[in-house]
Amino acid sequence: MKTHKLCLKKDKEFNLLRGHPWAFAEAFKELPGNLKTGDIANIYSHKDILIGSGYIDTDSKILVRIIPTQKGETIENAIIRLVKQAVALRKEFFPEQDKTNAYRVINGEGDGLPGLIADYYNGAISLQIYSLGLQPFIEIIVKALRDSLQTVKWVYQRNEIRLAKTNSAKLIFGKNLPEKIEFKENGLKFSTDLVNGQKTGFFLDQRENRHLIRSFSKGKSLLNICGYTGAFTVAAIAGGCKNSVTVDIAKPALEEAEQNLKLNGFLSKNHKLVVSDMYDYLAQTKDKSFDIVVLDPPSMAKNKKDHDKAIKAYKKLNLAGVKVVKEGGFLFTCSCTSQVSRLDFLNAVKDGIAISGRRAIIIKETFHTYDHPIALSHTEGPYLKGILLRIY
Repeated sequence: MKTHKLCLKKDKEFNLLRGHPWAFAEAFKELPGNLKTGDIANIYSHKDILIGSGYIDTDSKILVRIIPTQKGETIENAIIRLVKQAVALRKEFFPEQDKTNAYRVINGEGDGLPGLIADYYNGAISLQIYSLGLQPFIEIIVKALRDSLQTVKWVYQRNEIRLAKTNSAKLIFGKNLPEKIEFKENGLKFSTDLVNGQKTGFFLDQRENRHLIRSFSKGKSLLNICGYTGAFTVAAIAGGCKNSVTVDIAKPALEEAEQNLKLNGFLSKNHKLVVSDMYDYLAQTKDKSFDIVVLDPPSMAKNKKDHDKAIKAYKKLNLAGVKVVKEGGFLFTCSCTSQVSRLDFLNAVKDGIAISGRRAIIIKETFHTYDHPIALSHTEGPYLKGILLRIY
């Protein structure tokens, strides 16, 4: 790989000087014709002062993703140092592996490693890159992870790159990866399929929100919309939930949910799994039927152009969802759409509930949990938004 000197246009360095990790192609004065994905860029201000270094991706609008290097440090050595720092942080938060042994070990920009996601599941790591510019560094990333986490037996790579011409998903370390990896979260048992599951296999970012629902579920009924593999349902039953309905449009997801209920000894006629579109199920449900309703839909927008469409969808979903909450019950509503701000989401929820004629008070606003750190300067980082409401 080559190293290139790239100079910024005047007034284009301010975000980078504040520590933002992305440098867009249009921010540079001139671009050499021989740039290649995976090459290194040293970025200079318009006054020829070195600002930072990173890796190049010629297929992305983000031409350079910046790695926070120390003086005289190579990109490779910086990556090794940052991986080890990320692992050390998780060891502080998850010292008791008998209670929780699944967590995000690298959260991209939040750990100084933009474009890289690594989730740990009881000896297995699910690795994702969001830029082919990181591919030349995969071997040193895996070695740094193995050196820092001696319990790693397998590393499975699943890339999230729209422009990738081939499916590069494969086991890159270890042999005989089990079809299911079993792990614990707050003492509860789950299993995940790293090969066929969504994203890295399980939505670890909702861990504390699941624990929140668990804390007040005793004696209550639960409706879990877009329940996926039933993690909110398992948490609620552990908290004493008397009956539940978990709804998802994907039958394979609910088969996973059934397995998770079984692992914890929660399989019962009181806990139903229903294959259905979320709007269809809510429309067919009697008003004021459930003590707790969880709305955790997938992302409603793929890009900024879908912003308004996403707002309308959140308004529609929360209008439908609040109708089936009992008087004095709870609505926990979420958005994982990065293109929708917390304020926009709150307003969409507010509008939906206002149309319903119900009254709501905010009990708690939530974010992704502490193994999903956010770089202070990376304003695009906070994507998960949760609101716990009491409904009257």
